[in-house]
Amino acid sequence: MTACDLYPVLPAGFDMDAALEVLRDILPLPEVTALRLPCGWTPEKAQLSKLVDLLHANGVALIPEVGIPLSNTPDSLLGICDGLHVACVENLVTLRKTVGSDMPIGCACDNRDDAMKAGESGADYVAFPAGDLELVTWWSSVMELPGVTENVTTAADASSAITAGADFLAIPLQFDGKDKERFSAMAVLAAG
Repeated sequence: MTACDLYPVLPAGFDMDAALEVLRDILPLPEVTALRLPCGWTPEKAQLSKLVDLLHANGVALIPEVGIPLSNTPDSLLGICDGLHVACVENLVTLRKTVGSDMPIGCACDNRDDAMKAGESGADYVAFPAGDLELVTWWSSVMELPGVTENVTTAADASSAITAGADFLAIPLQFDGKDKERFSAMAVLAAG
């Protein structure tokens, strides 16, 4: 059991070939447990197949960010994803009614009220802004529902979020030639 899991996030407009190259290096890290795709990404069949094969080979969940209406997300993606991520509580409430209780859904929250409402509305995790460590600390001390710290870009950010009680670190892939090094450093911290 790791102290904290790593949750890479692909940026909008990412290049799939570049993404696959980076993901081959970081998905084998045991601390990496889920991958988030950006809202609005429409996969080509061959690209999606390569991505899914790589994720399955490493036991990593596929979590697309979706908007409302859900019909804007390709069926090819909805049919194979392991969960969904939404940008606000209102979308969570609507989506939960659409997909039922079996599909895991994570929700971005900017404050305590949103986090509490997300928990009450069936969120499977709540995600907090990177700089709001007080919110992460509060959440981890009073709730069992996992908390995600968003936009973790440095080992120092990772260490602070882990200390605050984050269960997951959402780490944006930057495609700057340093993603493998960055994830390796954060994996050491996350392993506890």
